[in-house]
Amino acid sequence: ERIRLVRFDDYHGGWEGPHFDEVVFRIVPENAVRRQLLEQGEADATTFTLTPEDVEALKSHPDLQVLIYPSTRVNWIILNAAKLPKEARQGFSYAFPYDDVINGAYRGLLKRSGPIPTTVKGYDPNVFLYTTDLDRAKELILSAGFNEGATFTYQLPSEDEVEKLVAQLFQANVQKMGFVLNLVEVDTATHNDIIFGDAPPEDKPEFLGAWAWWPDYNDPWNQLYPNFTKDATGGGGSNAGGWVNDRFEEIMAEAANVTDENRLIELMKEAQNILTEQDPPAIYYGEVQYYTILRNDIKGFYANPLYLEAYPYYRMYR
Repeated sequence: ERIRLVRFDDYHGGWEGPHFDEVVFRIVPENAVRRQLLEQGEADATTFTLTPEDVEALKSHPDLQVLIYPSTRVNWIILNAAKLPKEARQGFSYAFPYDDVINGAYRGLLKRSGPIPTTVKGYDPNVFLYTTDLDRAKELILSAGFNEGATFTYQLPSEDEVEKLVAQLFQANVQKMGFVLNLVEVDTATHNDIIFGDAPPEDKPEFLGAWAWWPDYNDPWNQLYPNFTKDATGGGGSNAGGWVNDRFEEIMAEAANVTDENRLIELMKEAQNILTEQDPPAIYYGEVQYYTILRNDIKGFYANPLYLEAYPYYRMYR
């Protein structure tokens, strides 16, 4: 229900100056309750736990400050390469409603990017980005061997209200093309188990939605390796669609130990083009803009783009 941290008197940094003596984390599963606690003054802070509509509404609350800042997180939909040939994966990438998702579902808290965000070393500013083109999408899907009226399955976590809207917007576009996209909701734990599990891709849905990643440190290899390499299939990694590209494997093998930054950038430019235009294993719909909501009297917070949703507790005070 809650986690309570209390001041350790012998902390090496000392306790002179303004500090909290106690920090309490409350576990609040319901979005509406989280917002209510902030509005009523019963909670002091939250990060990336509300809907974009809530964030927009709370900007005008006189007792709250809404801080919005870049992150290193990219959101995408995993495409099952075992069930979707390359042309179909390209086609569905053209079918995705990018503008509607950015402006509608995320209310601007998202900006277009490929698999590497703009905030991480190696990002290609000229990376290929799909646009929504249903005619081109349908042409590619049919050329991949699917017939009009074909049915596909899209799995997503049931607790994520924003990603439900994303899935529904995508479903509507797929329907306009004459195909069927069934949405299947499972709890987050089950969703993660299916993605990280060792079941073969043939046993998984065509689409695994609401996926995201950010690196452990500012390095593009660390962003891509756990998601798109052969090593990331079969349990432990999130290459749940079993996607394998031989040239991409060569690039990643060299990038793992490269010491020349210019060479790293060159390798990552090619890697990003493979992951987008040439042979997409995912639909990348954007780089997330994070937010933290604090009461006006809370000071000392700063955002860390690699340790997302963390707070610098020691430096914070009222």
